[in-house]
Amino acid sequence: MGTAAVTLFYRRRRIIWILVVLGCALTAAIAADAAEQGDNLPKKAFQCASCGKGVQRGYLQAMGKVWHPEHFVCGVCAENLQGATFIPHQGRPYHRQCYLDHYAPRCGGCDTPIEGRYLTALDRKWHPHHFACATCQRPIVGSRFVAEDGQPYHEACAAKTFNPRCEICLAPVTDHYLTNFWEEAFCQHHNEQLQQCYGCGRLISEHLTDGGVRFDDGRTLCNLCRRTGVDSLRTAAALAFKVTAELANLGFALSPASFPLRLVDQRELTQSGSHGERINGTTQLAIETRDGQVVKREIAAILMLHGLPAAAFTATYAHELGHVWLFQQHFPELPLHVEEGICELFAHLWLTSNPGPWSDYLIHLKASSTDPIYGEGYRIALRSIEHMEPAALFEYVKKHHGFPPSPPAAPGSLPR
Repeated sequence: MGTAAVTLFYRRRRIIWILVVLGCALTAAIAADAAEQGDNLPKKAFQCASCGKGVQRGYLQAMGKVWHPEHFVCGVCAENLQGATFIPHQGRPYHRQCYLDHYAPRCGGCDTPIEGRYLTALDRKWHPHHFACATCQRPIVGSRFVAEDGQPYHEACAAKTFNPRCEICLAPVTDHYLTNFWEEAFCQHHNEQLQQCYGCGRLISEHLTDGGVRFDDGRTLCNLCRRTGVDSLRTAAALAFKVTAELANLGFALSPASFPLRLVDQRELTQSGSHGERINGTTQLAIETRDGQVVKREIAAILMLHGLPAAAFTATYAHELGHVWLFQQHFPELPLHVEEGICELFAHLWLTSNPGPWSDYLIHLKASSTDPIYGEGYRIALRSIEHMEPAALFEYVKKHHGFPPSPPAAPGSLPR
């Protein structure tokens, strides 16, 4: 489209104004009687570019042509363009939006009109930021890419998707291979040979995880998880403060309390009486009795498993704060699957407020857990908040000591 000019002839004072407008948006103007200025124009110049008839008095000149002012209209909607911005295309003027809707190329990624810079690939035109890999969804920068079924891929992503290699031994995988949550393929026999990371679930190996470590309590963590491992009380306290503040923003503020946060190993957690198949933390209560009567109850401490990657630590701490909140709100004693399901919901609220691959992974672990207390309690709590706000659910649980009954299924739907 480039640069175009609108020339406005004005009779009074015999002044000729020439307006040059850069870009695609041009402003049309009406000229007064230009008879005295037209001696040097060819006769054809006084024929309207739209109707072909002669121009007798005032005329408008744009795009190197002469127009009756009433005939200088958009080639799509036919609205007059006097005083409006327009885009010239194939000898006709158009409103910007009319041009974009009818003549501008459409992006192969978002299917919207392209205005400005674009690139051409796979017989389509694309907004630069929409020419993205079909596997990882990140933009493809540079000229090298792989095309499969009309879709672009980074070379590395295409290799993983269409010609996967084992992420552990780097050999081409056969028909018998496995893929972990992180979409990393590996030979099936490695699943029986290697230790699984307690944090992310990957098989610990040199190529995939840069190795790993074994703790005295029997856990193995890969070095990817060790990069954010929580080993100091200073780091733990900073993360705990962040989780507490976020839950307060979600409407679950905790009363000021001074209870210690301790980092412990798996053995101490087990000895504390924690239940469940995968325990990363526990909340301890201190109960004082007199003459067989409870006279004082308070939070004694929160114990957290040391070495957890930061994402797992914060989700676990949100769960433990659920226990603290239930205590401070004077909830009655609840069935285990109800109390742990509510606390898993606190972890869920934290994770969904902090989206990312790690949050997706931890939510996946909770949703697929076979533990009858944690897994089933979480799934029931999650189904409940599909039909009521968390605050309303907690009020119901406090009053009825259990979860609300599931709503009846819609007609024709399958049972869940």
